[in-house]
Amino acid sequence: MCGIVGIASKQKINPATYDTRAMLDSLSKRGPDGSGEHATNSCWLGHRRLSIIDLEGGKQPMTDGELVIAFNGEIYNYKELRDTLEKRGHSFKTSSDTEVILKSYREYGTECPRHLDGMFAFAVWDEKNQSLFLARDRFGKKPLYYSLHGETILFASEIKSILASGTIKGILSREALDNYLRLMYVPPWKSIYENIVQIPPAHSALFKDGKFSIVRYWKLEFKPIDVSYDDAKKEVRRLLEEAVRKRMLAADVEVGSFLSGGVDSTIVSILAQKYLDHPLKTFSLGYGDYINELPYAEQASKKIGSEHHTLQASGDNIEELEKVISYFDEPHADNSDFPQHLLSQMTARKVKVALSGDGGDEIFMGYGWHTRHKNLSYRAHTFEKMFLNAFQGRVRAQRIFPPILRAALWMSPFRLNNKIFDRDAYSGKLNVMQKIFAFDLTTYLPGQLLSKVDRASMMHGLEVRCPFLDTALVEYVVNLPEEFKSHKDGQKYLLKDLLSEYMPKEFVNRRKQGFGAPTTKWLREDKMATYAQKMLGPGASVRSLLSGKVIDIILYRFYKKGKNNDSQRIWILLCLEIWLRTAKPII
Repeated sequence: MCGIVGIASKQKINPATYDTRAMLDSLSKRGPDGSGEHATNSCWLGHRRLSIIDLEGGKQPMTDGELVIAFNGEIYNYKELRDTLEKRGHSFKTSSDTEVILKSYREYGTECPRHLDGMFAFAVWDEKNQSLFLARDRFGKKPLYYSLHGETILFASEIKSILASGTIKGILSREALDNYLRLMYVPPWKSIYENIVQIPPAHSALFKDGKFSIVRYWKLEFKPIDVSYDDAKKEVRRLLEEAVRKRMLAADVEVGSFLSGGVDSTIVSILAQKYLDHPLKTFSLGYGDYINELPYAEQASKKIGSEHHTLQASGDNIEELEKVISYFDEPHADNSDFPQHLLSQMTARKVKVALSGDGGDEIFMGYGWHTRHKNLSYRAHTFEKMFLNAFQGRVRAQRIFPPILRAALWMSPFRLNNKIFDRDAYSGKLNVMQKIFAFDLTTYLPGQLLSKVDRASMMHGLEVRCPFLDTALVEYVVNLPEEFKSHKDGQKYLLKDLLSEYMPKEFVNRRKQGFGAPTTKWLREDKMATYAQKMLGPGASVRSLLSGKVIDIILYRFYKKGKNNDSQRIWILLCLEIWLRTAKPII
């Protein structure tokens, strides 16, 4: 796991034009174990390394004749792929997964991402053809931003590295900002800046002769599987065990696991312990008397026999909140950003790699919106029940600021933007549940959850791996009959059935709590209440973009009238204000 950065141009690059040292140093938290760079007349590649595989031989950028690569991520099938490539005549100098990608590019060209099983963002420069190839993994676990100007491209793992070049000033995108107000995050193919965007998940790009083209190399196919429940359960067990095994063994350093005490992280941790001859290190975070799953995490830890570490989070540590929001490079208001930062900080003191349960809810139908529509009453939700289907209801549910309120904030209805869908993901005749899967896996998961996990962990030099997002597992589970996942006895039925083989029924079937911080409670505590009202009061940067009158009304309703449904809106505005003061974009 690392940070990558680079410049490529049709013309000769003048090294004095770009502050390449600042670009590389800005990624030091992602790669604290070393740095390297490679330059030719038309390309410069930089790399910051977090050493996980082949600690001595995997240094980057890595060259192979006219090819050079900078790579961020891990390839779980690199040993199998290496065997295949050796049979095709390729020889290797290292035991790293980086060299396997490089040889794969030589063998398969721009089709090479199709052969990779892992999480990745990488760049390959071909000196002979004067071309740059970029690719990002299927679910967008690893970020890859770029900016085009003229016949030159700049790219990096994080926005801050592109801005550090000294040649690009971030211009605020009001379209992306409206998306943020609606979703609490920016969609994973955009950025908050007009002149910087992302390679979308499951896409690759080619820059050659000053021209840029981008293609999708993978798409989740919806092909319902006709299978008995017992056979499906056996296959899910096999696929999940294999997903955990690959992520445990593809490392030359110790691997730990997040353990919240919920279904997903518990079953991942149980399976992970099978591949160790010593106690697995597990890590949990609680919120005092509020959402406190620590007792369940302790129960799971005892069952596993893990070496367990815990931490309590509170809302009065404003400096830490500002630190993580500022590091994100974009406004992002998931209420678990702050605790994820604290959990990753604690975990990074013990291990370099941790497994997580991210993705379990998305593929096993673990959220309320998966079953909400069928459970709505006509009396309480007449409009939604009569005029919206389940997919429309799911998208409508994630409107933190609804259209009428966003129009009031913008002081114009013409600023509203609804481009929050990866349209290609919805091609074909999909039913409403398949559309929900498509939205969750192409917009929500990479935009809100995986971006949070990547930034909050990598700011501490910690790599996080997600077994539930194994491609084979995802492709199988989403195509299983709906009743295997959403059952009269509860959601995530099949996964809970598997976990019940290890843990008591009362542990498995308790009410879902989640990892989100109690922001409503925190915003009412004296220190945070004073801070939020001061930050969003007269002189706030956000008031140069949005209506101060509307912001005042939202603050009044929450702090004077006790309207708790405004707490998330205040949190979104507060995170935006923190980011604006740090980033100082061109407005």
